[in-house]
Amino acid sequence: MANTYTTVAELKQHLNIEENFNDDNNYLLELISVSEMAVSDYLNGGLSGSTVTFTVSGTTITALPKTIKQACMLLAAHFYINRTPIAFTNSQEIPYTFQFLLNPYKIITVV
Repeated sequence: MANTYTTVAELKQHLNIEENFNDDNNYLLELISVSEMAVSDYLNGGLSGSTVTFTVSGTTITALPKTIKQACMLLAAHFYINRTPIAFTNSQEIPYTFQFLLNPYKIITVV
């Protein structure tokens, strides 16, 4: 599996899952990977062009801007909570979420 920018611990905190509950760790890691791939596809240029590299105490760190990372966590959380493609209510997009966070980074190609 490719390296991810989001950790299982961060996603657990986002989902309010107890730190010591480890039964779903592999599943959460898969959801992180899938959500980061989906975000990369949505941006039409991959996440690598959106990363920021900086050095802290001699260690080089590659990270995503906070807005892109938040979108990845929102999508992974959505996949975790909604494990089937069927909705029993009228769903409506919440404003200022996924697309709002990602659109400034999207590469648009005009042909």
